[in-house]
Amino acid sequence: MDLFKNITVAIITPTHSKKSFDLGLELAKKHGSNLSVIECVYKIQPKFYFFETESDKKTAQDQVAKLKEELKKWKELAKNEGIKIETKFALTDSIAHWVVDYVKEHDVDLLIVDYPKLSMVEANHFDDIINTIHHKSHCHILTTKN
Repeated sequence: MDLFKNITVAIITPTHSKKSFDLGLELAKKHGSNLSVIECVYKIQPKFYFFETESDKKTAQDQVAKLKEELKKWKELAKNEGIKIETKFALTDSIAHWVVDYVKEHDVDLLIVDYPKLSMVEANHFDDIINTIHHKSHCHILTTKN
């Protein structure tokens, strides 16, 4: 019986540890599961509501470059362990809804979400995001804490 055929590690906080990735990697090896890593961050809104300035475009490009570089590191670490992974990133207005949609579209059986130590304001905000993911995702969810 394949308990976890599709495992996804969701990285949703600006500061995070490698703990959730390591756990996903170990579970994928143990269960012979597919592994994916998704990173989702808030899209920085343009300074002017109706159009993007060159500065806004540069900021967005920097966000994308940073995400791609980090996902490349996750792929390399998995490759060293003999595990093939899929990666995806998003700049979005709603982290929770993007993750929930990803889980549904990719038939995720286990979602692992990183929950590092955050400031009180950040913690309250990400509590709301994680609660939404817990309530709207129809899969097993594991939250890792530092």
